[in-house]
Amino acid sequence: KGLKPQSFPPLLCRAKRSGRRQCSGARGVAILMAKDGEKWSWSTYTYQVVIVGAGFLADAYDLFVIDLVISILNRLHPGGLGPSEKSLIASSTLLGAIFGQLLFGVLGDWVGRRWTFLVTCVLIVVGATLSGCVVWVEDPSSAFGLVRQLALCRFVLGIGVGGEYPLAAAIAAEGAPSGSRGRLIAAVFSMQGWGMLLSCLLVLLLLAVGAPLEWIWRIVLIFGAVPSAAVIFIRSSMEETDRFKETHQEGTASFRSHVSTAVGHIKNYWRPLVGTTMTWLLLDVTFYGTGSFKHRVSSSLDPGRHMGDPHEEVWQEAVFATLCSCLAIPGYLLTVAFVEVLGRFNIQLWGFVAMAVNFFAVALMSSTGTGSRWLMFLCFGLTFLFSNFGPNTTTFMLPAEVYPTAVRTTCHGLSAAAGKLGAVIGVVAFSPCEAAFGIEAVLAACGIVCLAGALFTLGFTPRGSAEDLRELDGLLPEVAKAARS
Repeated sequence: KGLKPQSFPPLLCRAKRSGRRQCSGARGVAILMAKDGEKWSWSTYTYQVVIVGAGFLADAYDLFVIDLVISILNRLHPGGLGPSEKSLIASSTLLGAIFGQLLFGVLGDWVGRRWTFLVTCVLIVVGATLSGCVVWVEDPSSAFGLVRQLALCRFVLGIGVGGEYPLAAAIAAEGAPSGSRGRLIAAVFSMQGWGMLLSCLLVLLLLAVGAPLEWIWRIVLIFGAVPSAAVIFIRSSMEETDRFKETHQEGTASFRSHVSTAVGHIKNYWRPLVGTTMTWLLLDVTFYGTGSFKHRVSSSLDPGRHMGDPHEEVWQEAVFATLCSCLAIPGYLLTVAFVEVLGRFNIQLWGFVAMAVNFFAVALMSSTGTGSRWLMFLCFGLTFLFSNFGPNTTTFMLPAEVYPTAVRTTCHGLSAAAGKLGAVIGVVAFSPCEAAFGIEAVLAACGIVCLAGALFTLGFTPRGSAEDLRELDGLLPEVAKAARS
């Protein structure tokens, strides 16, 4: 209290002897930073979002393009991909993400945000590039066929994707002024929507120019490396965040000592940790379960569409995915616009409720045959809109704002890993459950999961966040004392 919030994030900034802060841009041009108390210009705000969020755009692109890739592979080799093979390909990135979120969450609090943020970029580039270079193995008895090759490469990709979550959130939160911190974190996360849309548009473009399906799936996988590769050099010029440097003024402790201290802090924050982990887990059961198999939802809701031509089928599925992305993106933008007005808690709670209503509506219309095809598509697309103007964004934001600097990326990584565990559950269970019970039962189950998310929000999610992150660090002794008593 009494300290003015830093008016410009320390990302890419180097302190000058003159006392003014400058930032080295991608072209090597020094850009003067705003003084304390000044509002950000749109150019400054956009620049920060792009630099921090470029990796997140790649993350979303790589996570969601696999839906269309699986569809293409299934048409190139009919019957070659069963439910277990599809689930292995779709879930390998998520399993890697869980490992990356836990690993880089701990490393981010121990050695800092700067170098770990660069390593995640490299892993994404390597994993995405290798994914497009896997080879078909004709021998059916081979233990390392295309499916396992692709799963391994995407596991490496997933480690980098997972690491981006806690690091991007912490860097955005620790660098932003208090008054615009929520908008910046939400804007960084909104790059996920543009990554989803980009994956669909690239597939449509390649189909439109008549590219062979064998080329298309390889190109779209390799292209996932481009956004991260574009910011590797810029990230290498980053400075460590001020909040991290202030917390580690006495130097870096041993790993054992750091883990011991972190565990002690985490025990004192058990209640919000239940809230941030469980709500993220329940959300991602539905978000990735339906998102990774949009092509199956599309074919189930529109069984009479044109069949026979593989290019035409993939085209229709890519159009459906594009429509879902176009309905999802306004959700991100609405959160950016209203997060400081409505608050994180309200957006998350009512987002879960709205998702449940739309899942139940689609399940009812599909099972009874009532409602037009476009009305069902609209309600299904609205589940993505209200997830983004709701828990999909807030579950990313809250762990960066309710935990102190000493364990911020660790607790964010734990929360995000719980989310990806839910994603694995959704992805692995979707195909078998659809085959056993039908798409209507799966969608109704998604509605029930969303209602459970609303209940956990009511019971465990903090109602507000600290105006200045220094307040959280200053409260550590009081929180520890209260926990002991």
